[in-house]
Amino acid sequence: MRQNPCRPLLLAVATAALIVAAAAHAEGTAPAPAPAPAPAASASYSLGLSFANQWREGGLGEGLSQDDLLRGIRDGLGGKALTPEDRARAGEFLKAVYEGLGERNKAAARAFLDKNGKEKGVATTASGLQYTVLAGGDAAAPTAAANDRVTVQYRGTLLDGTEFDSSIARGKPAVVRPGTVIAGWREALGLMHTGAKWRVFIPPELGYGSTPPPSIPPNSLLVFEIEVLGIEAARPN
Repeated sequence: MRQNPCRPLLLAVATAALIVAAAAHAEGTAPAPAPAPAPAASASYSLGLSFANQWREGGLGEGLSQDDLLRGIRDGLGGKALTPEDRARAGEFLKAVYEGLGERNKAAARAFLDKNGKEKGVATTASGLQYTVLAGGDAAAPTAAANDRVTVQYRGTLLDGTEFDSSIARGKPAVVRPGTVIAGWREALGLMHTGAKWRVFIPPELGYGSTPPPSIPPNSLLVFEIEVLGIEAARPN
C-alpha cells in the first residue's frame, strides 16, 4: 500500500530469476552426470516447477523455446560466458513480456471497473476509485489528513483473489500516514471515518501502475478491505 518510488524496470532482477529458475528446472528434468540424492532431486524439481509456474503466470510461457533455454543453461553451467549481446537479448525479451502483461492487466482492470461501477452499492469517485461501504463508522468523527496517523486493519487482493498483503494475516493492525501511501489509499482514507470498513477497488493508475513491488503484477487492479480503527491527528509544527 505504500508508494513505490520511481525506479527502472527490474530487468536485472528478472533476468537473474530467469537464470536461477531455469537452472533449477534443468536439474529436475535434464539427465544429470550422476544420480543426485533423493531429497536434492525432489527439491530441484519442486524449484523448477515453482519457477515455471511463475513464468507462466507472468506471461513468460509463450515465446520461450524450451530446447534453447535448456541449451543455454547447460552452456552456462559448463562455463560459457554471457556476452553483452546475450544480456541485451534477454533484457529486450523480458521487457516486452513485462509490458505486454501490463497492457493485458490494464485492459482487464478497465473491463472490471466498467462492470463493477454498475453494481448496487458501489460508488465511483471522480478519480475512478470505487468502493462499497461495509460499515459507515462514526460520521461525527473527523476524517484523516495527510500527516495523521491512521490505525487500520486491511487485506489486499488481486483481481483473481490472490492475497498479496494483509495486516490481519500478520495479526497486528498497521499504522499509516495518508500522505505516504498509494493514491487510492490516500483518497479512501480521506473519506473514511473512525469505525468505517470499506471494500475499495483501486485502478492501476491510483495504485502501483507499471512499477509495482515484486508481489504485484504491473498495472494490476487492487482490491482492499480497509477498516479504520483510529485516527490520531498530526501534531502541529
